[in-house]
Amino acid sequence: MMLANRLTPKISIVTPSLNQGRFLQDCLDSVAAQNWPDIEHFVIDGRSSDDTLDILERNRSRLTDYVSEPDKGAADAINKGLARCTGDIVAWLNADDFYLPGAFEKLAEAWRENPDAAFWFGNGVRVDEAGKIKSTFNARNVVYNHRALVEGLDYILQPSTFMNPNVLRKVGLLNTDLRWSFDWDLWLRLAKEASPATIDAQLSATREWEATLTASGGFRRTEELRLMAERYSGKPMTHGALCYWLDTMTGLMRNNPGAFHNKTFKAARQLWSAVQSDMQRLGVDASGMPIRAEGAFDLVVGIDLYPLTPGASGGIVPWVQGVLREMVRLYPSDRFIMFHRPGKAPLKVAGDNVEYVALNEHPQRFYEEMTRRCEDAGVDAVIRSYPQENHPDLPFEQQIFVIPDLQHEFFPEFFTSPVLAARRRAFAYALSKGGAIATMTEHSRSTVINNPWTLSQDVFLMPAALPEELRDDPAGGALPEKVKTFDRFFYMPANLWPHKNHRRLFDAFRRALPHLPAKTGLVLTGSPEGLEDAIKGYEDLPILHLGFVPHDQVAALFRDTVALVYFSLFEGFGIPLLEAFRYGTPVLCSNVASLPEVGGDAVLACDPTDADAMADLMRRIVSEPGLREDLSAKAVERLAAYNWTNPAHELHAALKRRASSINTPTRKPPLVSIVMPTRNHAHFIRDSIDSVLNQSYQNVELIVMDGASTDETVDILKSYGDKIRWISERDNGQADAINKGMVLAKGEVLAYLNSDDVFLPRALERVVKYFAEYPECDLVYGNADYIDKDGNITGVYTTAEFSFDRLMHDCCICQPAAFWRRRIAERTGPFNAELQTAMDYEYWLRIASSGGIIHHTAEKLAQSRLHEDAKTLAMRGKIFEEVFKICQQHGGYVSFNYYQGLWHYRLCESWAGGTKLAQIVPGFYGLPALAHFSVQLWRLGRNRQSRQYVARTAFSIVDRRAHLLSTAIRKARRYSSRLRRSFG
Repeated sequence: MMLANRLTPKISIVTPSLNQGRFLQDCLDSVAAQNWPDIEHFVIDGRSSDDTLDILERNRSRLTDYVSEPDKGAADAINKGLARCTGDIVAWLNADDFYLPGAFEKLAEAWRENPDAAFWFGNGVRVDEAGKIKSTFNARNVVYNHRALVEGLDYILQPSTFMNPNVLRKVGLLNTDLRWSFDWDLWLRLAKEASPATIDAQLSATREWEATLTASGGFRRTEELRLMAERYSGKPMTHGALCYWLDTMTGLMRNNPGAFHNKTFKAARQLWSAVQSDMQRLGVDASGMPIRAEGAFDLVVGIDLYPLTPGASGGIVPWVQGVLREMVRLYPSDRFIMFHRPGKAPLKVAGDNVEYVALNEHPQRFYEEMTRRCEDAGVDAVIRSYPQENHPDLPFEQQIFVIPDLQHEFFPEFFTSPVLAARRRAFAYALSKGGAIATMTEHSRSTVINNPWTLSQDVFLMPAALPEELRDDPAGGALPEKVKTFDRFFYMPANLWPHKNHRRLFDAFRRALPHLPAKTGLVLTGSPEGLEDAIKGYEDLPILHLGFVPHDQVAALFRDTVALVYFSLFEGFGIPLLEAFRYGTPVLCSNVASLPEVGGDAVLACDPTDADAMADLMRRIVSEPGLREDLSAKAVERLAAYNWTNPAHELHAALKRRASSINTPTRKPPLVSIVMPTRNHAHFIRDSIDSVLNQSYQNVELIVMDGASTDETVDILKSYGDKIRWISERDNGQADAINKGMVLAKGEVLAYLNSDDVFLPRALERVVKYFAEYPECDLVYGNADYIDKDGNITGVYTTAEFSFDRLMHDCCICQPAAFWRRRIAERTGPFNAELQTAMDYEYWLRIASSGGIIHHTAEKLAQSRLHEDAKTLAMRGKIFEEVFKICQQHGGYVSFNYYQGLWHYRLCESWAGGTKLAQIVPGFYGLPALAHFSVQLWRLGRNRQSRQYVARTAFSIVDRRAHLLSTAIRKARRYSSRLRRSFG
């Protein structure tokens, strides 16, 4: 650097030229006018036929040298000149461009400041053919954004760009196979070796007129640019390539108005405008100019706070708040945008680089607005504070999901079925599609990584620490007055959720009480919701619930308590342990999940299901000499192991990884396992088997489970040799046969195909592709035809877009067109072998009600055969019996549609005169159906579980169709514990 400050750099300029005589003199004059003391200027002419040679001869004294000979294009001519350059800085200046006064002085300043840069580039102006200024090239400050350049946005003005010859020698000269993009290709190669440097000043003028290479390239130019972007980005189409293509297309339409309808031109312009808006996520404006430089300390981060509610969300609020506060302080040059619901934000994070944006209360509207705001702000990465079923329309690979634990998978019984299903769906999106996952402890991290839904390769630790609000000592009078009725007390700060284990704590307290000093109490804080049920049977104990209390009172409770009692059944971290450590307070806690990892040797731990062991720890901490002092000393050391700085750095590093993530990793094509149950279907089974074996997707195993057929079925199976796997033995029905086959199946994708149904060509290929594109999807079903015994199409199976209420209305999933992943099969369990006709429908309902994500694709995948022996036709009465049972079991109610079907069957199908009666009085079966359905409605009102099922289903319909009403319902439920208890 000192050497550069003392020297004036030697500057070498190359000017390629071919028949540019009318502009050449301006170009040569602009170089000479720099009055640079150490310069060389070469002109490489392609044997011009105009007055170029005369001009060169008149300027010979100004030039280092010139040649006039045929070349292979502009890149070849420039390379000839660059090979002769000996300067400290090298560049080329086309004959129709020119330098602005003082350009070399500004260049030399940049060189002295950063002599090792790959290249130096600045701003300039656009001029017309006559040299009149049209506009500034870049209306913003000049910054370098590598990602935007890779994406095909060549915002670097070539005549204002100067190269480091040392770096140029490493990467090589211009690619002469390129005609329009050789400069852009060179900038990218140079930037791989060293960082470029910017010069925020106008250095040159670029002449824009119809005969330039850029103006005359047309679609050949746009295709070369697209291929170049694909080469460096790995994507077949990028924002920049699409912009250049649309620019060329709209120009063609504008110049040929009669060739295209005005609506087509308007649509093309609208698409171009949309792409320009979309590319702002790259950190550029609508013209493709970088708004900001790409770098480690210049991230724009969107933070989704929709899921969080102080108090109700538990420990995740202080955890996320603590990490964000520290990250905002550590990275002041980053921008953090907090998106929250209307009203007060759930977090308090202050900083000049923080802004809060209140959005719509309804989740769908919230994330639609968040998407627009993120795109407008050029957000690089997004932090999702907790998994949700709704999402912003932003790339999932750029989203980080905060997941404290997977408690719902370990204790599903603690959740109502609808809540568990919703949570599983939300987590499935986060685990399978999220770019990264932040969690709190090694225990939580291992459970996340080992979860079958987890496909993210970026699961990192982001531990909690002591909340700032509890760092200061509480005031002397901060202890709540009610607590002072006790001489001593144990303290449990937690909402009354089942996994917090309050009732076992109360039981343990009762057992310990005779061995504790008089006037010992148990103090609880947190939400009082559920206290009436939790305290039932323990009303006689000295237990005090304070509800939510201010931070200074919490601190006083930790300071004055005998011990923190925290016998939780499952914790992702356990922040109260750190809060207790802050005041040297002994901790009595569980020996399960993350608590041993956080507490270490500074706690007394036991089995949280053993009330006697819990009671013994309470007794020991009061009576055992030296125990409190020993734990207090260890608590100080344990607390020191946790701080907010390290997790803030980890989160920021993850944000940088997500911001630069472009491609989703490819995965190995999965094995597809097809189970085919059969019995005495010799006349159909060959067509069914062939429909599997002839698929275009070949990574398939077919397992045929024959129920000891007495026709030619076994001979047909033998004829396939080792192409299929088969077993012929007695079974207990179709579901039993399917279950046996599924036990043998090894595939990641599963399905069963009855031996009278068939797959359509390419069905499996389409299914595998769909699962690859939608990793969150657990089951996908397509469309299908009905065929007769001869294979003739007789109709179309009525499918529909999936929703739970639509599946409850009727079975919109066509069984032979349905495929599911092994992970959901392992969670759902086997088919119900007690069912004879509706085992598939029950399985779909079980998957959906347990939280499986089901998608419908419009692709036609299969054909379902209807014939006299088919159960669908032969056992109508049994079908209704089973459907009513399983709908009540998994949905809590039976759709009116099924009541109509049942009574139509009873009155119009099951006896000889029914058809004639239906002709005389059409629709008469609707009256008994309505009466029957009304009885169900009366029963539903008396059954809490069924009421919750129906309420959830009804709300999902309202939520999709009436956002204002569903928003009002959400608010009412949030503030009413009675509604939450009644409707789940």
